Amino acid sequence: MYVLPKDSRQRYTKTCLADAFLKALESKPVSAITVSEICDKSGISRKTFYKYYLNQFALLQALQDDLFAGFAEELKSLPPNIFDITPALIEFVDRHRVLIRASFENWSTGGFIDQVIKYLHVTYHKDWEHANPHMSEKDVEYLFHYVVYGLVGIIRHWLVDDPTLPAAEVILRADYLMKVSTPR
Repeated sequence: MYVLPKDSRQRYTKTCLADAFLKALESKPVSAITVSEICDKSGISRKTFYKYYLNQFALLQALQDDLFAGFAEELKSLPPNIFDITPALIEFVDRHRVLIRASFENWSTGGFIDQVIKYLHVTYHKDWEHANPHMSEKDVEYLFHYVVYGLVGIIRHWLVDDPTLPAAEVILRADYLMKVSTPR
């Protein structure tokens, strides 16, 4: 967890619930995980679970929000450049692959993936306009979506269809494809 509650009891409870949930996500989708299962594996009562979360999907959303906070913090030190951000993003995904795979399986508005896309847009869209003065604003917007959704597609393909591929190999492939399709 990146954003830890100040109260040690809440921190313990939420960490236990998150750990049990992530362990269950390793072998099955969110829709197949029950609140009872999370509680049994975490040693936390159902009453306490419901004090913090409505259901397993609310827990997933809370973990995605926390994950995004960690991602945004890590990227603050990088320049607003897709070639610098991509390796950091892929390495971050590699460290949190179970939760991010679940994010793809339950892609919803406001989830981790949408938050990353919005962050990337805010962070370096203006940089792309500056780097491509010959392009209209509208064309730069399409270029952004073309590249970023392509990157998201690469990450999804890696996590779902080719999970044994090392992160370093994914970084090399993504870098190559972006260089082929993106003017510097």
